[in-house]
Amino acid sequence: MKSMTKMNALQKLVLKLKLKYDIYDVFDLFPYKWRLWYWDNIKPIIKPAHKRLRKAIPRQWQDITSLIVNLNFELIKSFYEEEYKRGIVDWEGTSKEAAEFERWLNETYRYIVVERPILEKRMEEAYPPSKPFDEMFKRTEDGNYLMIDDGIPYEVKYKNVIELEKKIEETDTKVLKDLIEYRDYFWT
Repeated sequence: MKSMTKMNALQKLVLKLKLKYDIYDVFDLFPYKWRLWYWDNIKPIIKPAHKRLRKAIPRQWQDITSLIVNLNFELIKSFYEEEYKRGIVDWEGTSKEAAEFERWLNETYRYIVVERPILEKRMEEAYPPSKPFDEMFKRTEDGNYLMIDDGIPYEVKYKNVIELEKKIEETDTKVLKDLIEYRDYFWT
């Protein structure tokens, strides 16, 4: 019974603070600038925003050219999986442009998740098999190694690889350009 009385007193104090002084939590006791400093400087350390996008940046070195593609594709995947799939927005009922964006988003997501990995795997498999070291190089008189030319031009030997690489690059470029055009639709 004694603890219930204390609890009631605590509840009364909280209610009084809420109604009379407009204090709803502990942070309301601090000046606004201090609260703002906490939310801008301390909170992002404890719980960073866009955690998924931060994970898309590798810890080892990667060229900016590939980072541009990987990060933007992760933006599209993140929006599709975390926001679009919730079905909050009626894309077809909003406008013709929004319906077109929805179609583009579905096609792009399919390309990023399904088609692009297949094309990359096909490109890796298109490389001609490597020969043993002894067949690729010959030892010179001074002790160094010289590569033996097999006589096949590069463009002929790697024709399939070049075609697949070009197809991936062209599609990636189109997706990135469309992403810029549709950037205003990435909201829910």
